[in-house]
Amino acid sequence: MNSVLRYFGKFFLAVIATLALLFFQGVPAAARARQDTAPRDTFIYGIEGDPGDDINTITVGDRYGLTLERLLYSPLYNYYGPNDITYLLAERVEVSNDNLTVTFHLRKDVRWSDGVPFTADDVIFTFEHIIKAEYSNGRDGFVIAGKPVRLVKRDDYTVEIHYPVFVANALETAGAEHFIMPKHIYENDATLDNNPKNRNPVGTGPYTLQEYVAGQYIRLTANDAYFLGKPKIPTVIFQIVSDLNSAKLALQKGEIHALVLANSDADSFKNTNVTIYAYPEDRVGYLSFNLASNRVQDINLRKAVFFALNREEMNIGAYLSPDFYVNAYSFLPYSSAFFTDNIEKYEQDTTKARQYLLQAASVPTLRIAYTANNVQQEVQAMVAQQNLRAIGVNVELLALDSTSLYNKLGESSGEFEIYLGGYIMGIDPSNYATLFVSDSAYNYGHLADKTLDDLFTAGSIETNPARRLQIYQDAQRRLADLAFQYPIVTNKRLLGVTNNVGGVEDARLIPIYTFEDMSKLYFK
Repeated sequence: MNSVLRYFGKFFLAVIATLALLFFQGVPAAARARQDTAPRDTFIYGIEGDPGDDINTITVGDRYGLTLERLLYSPLYNYYGPNDITYLLAERVEVSNDNLTVTFHLRKDVRWSDGVPFTADDVIFTFEHIIKAEYSNGRDGFVIAGKPVRLVKRDDYTVEIHYPVFVANALETAGAEHFIMPKHIYENDATLDNNPKNRNPVGTGPYTLQEYVAGQYIRLTANDAYFLGKPKIPTVIFQIVSDLNSAKLALQKGEIHALVLANSDADSFKNTNVTIYAYPEDRVGYLSFNLASNRVQDINLRKAVFFALNREEMNIGAYLSPDFYVNAYSFLPYSSAFFTDNIEKYEQDTTKARQYLLQAASVPTLRIAYTANNVQQEVQAMVAQQNLRAIGVNVELLALDSTSLYNKLGESSGEFEIYLGGYIMGIDPSNYATLFVSDSAYNYGHLADKTLDDLFTAGSIETNPARRLQIYQDAQRRLADLAFQYPIVTNKRLLGVTNNVGGVEDARLIPIYTFEDMSKLYFK
């Protein structure tokens, strides 16, 4: 999911100062020094975003913040469909026949990283904060049609969620990917967001935070008490990449061990010490208007822009081969049983684009923001710029780091009119409401449309499968007609991993987080 994030040293800084001139930009001297002395002790993952030092499971939402979250904390279970559930803090879950009650039976052998036992109190504490925090991650699954769920503690290891109305995807929304926070650390605090305690997290995940240096790296150490077993690699470093070319060279040399790669890089890693894993994420990459800007309130202008764009040019330029992508037309991925392409697709039609442009009250210069160091988005932005210039619309490109981009969107900044993004939202279409419903947590483009709001509300509580299908297909059509979001691509993600790292299959590559359980990685 694309979204914004909130989220340690003297020895390390001394090492950097000593070795800085010996190594190229983008790879940490400390990481290299560590590899020189104990190359099998430290796994280094190059990432293009800075998760920050305010990681809490209530509001974290960007890819790398969530990736860090998974190492520090644990969810009740991972849900990838009704026949693909990995139980973690919960050992089993029961859903009542009427879908109104979900019961969690919790593990009794889990301790927080400070030694305090994990109990039902922690689950209820976390869920209550999700309900209370207006922009919390997953709140839409706990407040249905304006009514919050009711939480009941049956005993120290049994929790029930009672829904106020029928919820079709109760098992998915109830506990999947809701990472639990420790009540004994935060119970006297009004909020978990921007809380100083987040800088010294106490979790149940496979690793604990040792050191964070803004814009440079995050160092984590193995949690020896991890309930699924002590991680095989003692230290993990998230190296924040400032120079992708240097990072790719570091990967080839084995100085870092994992890096997300562009499709154009695939051939250069053939017959090297790196294996490239291409895996699906059901991600939808998109271009969206930022309706916080007064310049793009005119739907005629927005439709002119969409009809001018050529998504196939964007995607072949960004991903090089159809083997790595499919063109997207809906806010839902193709894998969704609710997907329809019987909507306005905005296939490129420059005649229509010019007609709509003539009806627009004004034709301002438009600014397109995208994530710096994201090669695919840069290509897509450049193609969009060319497409729009062809119909007489001037475009400026604005490359921002992901945190700055989404901070500006969250602050309702009108600094740019269009932005590129992507999201991975799970199985059920009700999960996508938070992206589009008025004032929802991840409605970064500030769309407000009552018809669409009502469709998402109706779909989340509809008991009849055929009617529910119709509701969400109507929602796809309505969003397209609003000319707000232009779906571009559903693509595979490429991860390069050095061949001396084992356990990739067991660790499992999954959407958003990269690895489901990094504790299973090991050095051969």
